[in-house]
Amino acid sequence: MIQELTISNYALMEKVRVGFAPGLNVLTGETGAGKSILVGALGLLLGNRAEADVIRTGAEEAQVSGVFDWDPSEEALGWCEANGVAWPADEPLVLRRTIRSQKRGICSVGGQPVTRTQLEELTGYLVDLHGQHEHQSLFTADQHRRLLDRYADLDADLRAFGVQFQELTQAKKEWEDLILSESERDQELFRLNQIVHDIERANPQEQEEEELKAERSRLEQFGKLGGALSQLEDALTGGRSSALTQLQSARQALALVVAVDDQWTGEETRLENALLEVEDIAQTLHRYRLGLSFSPERLEEVNERLAVLHSLEKRYGPGLSGILDTLAQAKARLAVLENVASERQSAEARVNLLEQHLIKAAVKLSERRQEAAKRLEAGVKEALADLGMRGAIFTIGFQRRLGESGKPVCTPFGLDQIEFLLAANVGESPKLLRETASGGELSRVMLALKSILSEVDKIPILIFDEIDTGIGGEIGFALGKYLKRLSKTKQVLCITHLASIASFADRHLRVEKTSEGGRTSTGVVVIEGSERVREVARMLSGTAVTETSLQHAQELIGRHSV
Repeated sequence: MIQELTISNYALMEKVRVGFAPGLNVLTGETGAGKSILVGALGLLLGNRAEADVIRTGAEEAQVSGVFDWDPSEEALGWCEANGVAWPADEPLVLRRTIRSQKRGICSVGGQPVTRTQLEELTGYLVDLHGQHEHQSLFTADQHRRLLDRYADLDADLRAFGVQFQELTQAKKEWEDLILSESERDQELFRLNQIVHDIERANPQEQEEEELKAERSRLEQFGKLGGALSQLEDALTGGRSSALTQLQSARQALALVVAVDDQWTGEETRLENALLEVEDIAQTLHRYRLGLSFSPERLEEVNERLAVLHSLEKRYGPGLSGILDTLAQAKARLAVLENVASERQSAEARVNLLEQHLIKAAVKLSERRQEAAKRLEAGVKEALADLGMRGAIFTIGFQRRLGESGKPVCTPFGLDQIEFLLAANVGESPKLLRETASGGELSRVMLALKSILSEVDKIPILIFDEIDTGIGGEIGFALGKYLKRLSKTKQVLCITHLASIASFADRHLRVEKTSEGGRTSTGVVVIEGSERVREVARMLSGTAVTETSLQHAQELIGRHSV
């Protein structure tokens, strides 16, 4: 059960601490008092998405924390183990969620940080929250299938079936690729052969483009290069003023200096090395200049080759690696198309085998659904009788999905089209919920389904936000009685506007709005005794509390407290 909920700076709630009791906890309050804010805070703690605008004006962050006394299910413990979350031993579980205006929000389980998705997954084992308009989801057939599958405990089977379905889908795609028409196949063969021919004929090499660009630069600037080389060679070796001549003269002079003062021996060696280095440079440049030749034909060849490489990269690149990848893919695809006959037969056989396995698995799913449907129909019928709909007929319709050929057609969820049908009154034939049920009837059908499913899921906490929409009078009493009975095995939190439900509460909490110092705040208080009687009387009268409404409220509370 949830023992305590603490809310800070969330919407109009500045600092609220709410204590809950086992059994049926009822929250009431005048319209606009902030009951929906409390539900929003609860949803935040359960992992719902939130925006920064929920933070109270003037605050930097909003925080919601809850203390839960819970004996976890095997599924919840398995989730904790899989997600690296340690379950607190011999102490309550504390969940916390912080929303920040400028920074990323924080979620934690027992003080350990988790993601919002992880918080949502874990609390799914703990709390089932039914919102104000959730009963309208009963208008969709997909929701009917999900609810039945949940009741039949088919989650693991559906995951395995989804894997089979995806495997068949991929196999069909591969088969369809192999059964291209002959003309399409020929066109594809021509295209792929052209790719292989273009790339292999060009035979591009690593670093080839860079080397060709460098050679083209030399050829295009041959005159400038030759002139510079001649000038450089002349500066190094040409005549008495050349660098080599000057260095030789310097070496002779330094030899005389060393003969007189041997401390210059090291400098003499360095000068000798410099002379040798210049001679080597001069000889290298000379050989390079003699090897240079300008060939207009070679320049044209280089330009043509670069054009070929550029065309290849544009069509099959980017870069040499991209071209080679294209070549490899084209060869692999050619190998498949050239052996299409045997490949096609093998692919067709695989598709047929996978289809047989999938249909067999789908039939098993359908059988389990139909078995569960009988139990669910009986449970809902019984629950609806308790909720004031005696004689109502609730059935689950099954239809097979068939293709144009009349063969069964599978979706990722099997063969079945599932619809809930209802005959709310004696003598009527069952019709689709979306065609026949009123808002109040839908609310009661959803409550019946929720209560039955919660027994299967072993979810310990049920939260109902205005489940009484469209309900009043004697039906309200039936609903309150049903919630009271449900609260014997679950902790139930119910936000209601009906006195007939509030009078059944084990703990009654009132949501109220106050203004002080120019600020409005929403708070939650536990009400007992005369204060509770007055609140129920307000709900009965709808206007000013009268002696009659007070007396009626006292009778209601006394009758339902037994």
